[in-house]
Amino acid sequence: MKIWLGILTALILVVTAALAGLHRWFNPPSPAAQLFYNGTILTMNEAMPQASAMLVKRGEIIALGDADTLRGEVSRDVIAVDLQGGTLMPGFIEAHGHFPGEGLSAIAVDANSPPIGDLYSIDTLLERLKLLAQRRPEGTLLAYGFDDTTVGEQRFPTREELDSVSDTRPVLVMHISGHLAVINSAGLSAMGIREGIEDPAGGYYGRDEDGRLNGLLAETAFNAVRSRVLNLPMMDGLRVMRRASHLYLSRGITFAQNGLADEGSIRALGPVLRYGLLPLRLSVWPDAKSQQRLTAGDLTLPPGPRSYSGPVKLVSDGSLQGYTGFLSKPYHSLPESYPEEYLGFPTLSAKALNEQVVRFHCQDIQVAIHANGDAAITLSLDAIAAARAQCPAIQQRPVLIHAQMATREQLQRMAELQVIPSFFNTHVYYWGDRHRDIFLGPERAERISPLAEAEQAGLPFTLHADSPVVPFYPLQLVWNAVYRQTASGQLLGPEQAVSVERALRAVTVDAARQLGVQEEVGQLRPGLRADLVWLDRDPRESIADWKAIQVRGVWVDGVRRFPDGMTE
Repeated sequence: MKIWLGILTALILVVTAALAGLHRWFNPPSPAAQLFYNGTILTMNEAMPQASAMLVKRGEIIALGDADTLRGEVSRDVIAVDLQGGTLMPGFIEAHGHFPGEGLSAIAVDANSPPIGDLYSIDTLLERLKLLAQRRPEGTLLAYGFDDTTVGEQRFPTREELDSVSDTRPVLVMHISGHLAVINSAGLSAMGIREGIEDPAGGYYGRDEDGRLNGLLAETAFNAVRSRVLNLPMMDGLRVMRRASHLYLSRGITFAQNGLADEGSIRALGPVLRYGLLPLRLSVWPDAKSQQRLTAGDLTLPPGPRSYSGPVKLVSDGSLQGYTGFLSKPYHSLPESYPEEYLGFPTLSAKALNEQVVRFHCQDIQVAIHANGDAAITLSLDAIAAARAQCPAIQQRPVLIHAQMATREQLQRMAELQVIPSFFNTHVYYWGDRHRDIFLGPERAERISPLAEAEQAGLPFTLHADSPVVPFYPLQLVWNAVYRQTASGQLLGPEQAVSVERALRAVTVDAARQLGVQEEVGQLRPGLRADLVWLDRDPRESIADWKAIQVRGVWVDGVRRFPDGMTE
């Protein structure tokens, strides 16, 4: 018995040492002192907008000023970082996204069409899925980023076409919006979706002319399927995390965001967050069910060196490009199968949305509501107003995610209700031409993401890419906010543009305030953490050519994370 006890003790010690070593490998200590000099220090702090040097000790910003003065405050062994005439600024912050969604390219087919990817036809999609089946002999075959309005066929793949890829394994093609998908027969069977199933509230199952399921899943009909498919095996999950981490850091992003975390996602993130396996910060936004379980103590989000618990995420409508965004006036142009006065639809009834917003707000939990169409924005603001009236002492600031079709009156109401809108402003670039010609018509399309009007209303606002709906390039968000240019090169609503300085605030200091971490990151000032991006030039002067701006270095807590082989 003593021998076995000794062996067990030894094994525990070995495992403990291995975990400690793993933790230290992914969480190296911050250097004792670092001096950044010979460049522009862009602080995003109005009290001191710019400096020529910055001193950091053990990951904390200590002082800003000139290099000679700051060098005298530390010993000779300070790590000196020569910025070589470049610009150092706060690391970019994801105001809303679905990290690690961009890492899906490690295990799935990227089905994006130009200007993101190179998919032009359903035939090519099927070929790529068949190649994926050869590389991955087990499990669901997944494609993401598919847009039915950009492929030659101008439609979704059919259930039968996906059956040609595999009649034994689930095959799922996710729409670029993330709100719809098409699945094959094996997938329908595996998910328990049978002929005759009723449409759920806030969603529907696509059917052919004979009433047979055609594999299309929309909104709430897709939610449970998406959760199951994205509940990845551990090794796949790690591959996705590593790919996404590298992509984000290479673009200067130091703070990521998982914007609709169900229970499975939170459990999967547990060890990653606990042991600090992510080299950047992550804010996790639980869905309504997960938040209820977190509040009751039946589910936990493990604390970690770079993990944060964000607001509860609710969804009030779908996507404009998927015809599921909820509008007050009909879509501009509709497929033949749609009714003439089609408005889209809410995913939650007004009553259900009100109940959820009031409940969470009155529990002192910040609420973030997805709302694209103007009718959905009205429902969301009504719910927020009801919550404010019932619990006026609660100081949480609700967030309105996307806010594509916000009217001037709605923006003013947001200001009165202390709502922070987060705009998916690269809709102007990726879908602007189609919003003008297909979905919304010229007049409404001119006003998508009304940044200038939000600024005039005194609203703090942020910008996001809803990654992986489109890739999260922070400098592209800034460029599009300034120039309002579509993929075809045309201007769309140039009167809604803002200055480059205002747009940079939206992906740094204001994003930090939206996430409630403004006393940690988002600016370069004494007392904050050294989350930094080093650019080869000043973005205020060169944003017109944003693709040419190079990221030379990225630090999180003073630890250099890019370039670094650990993130490759």
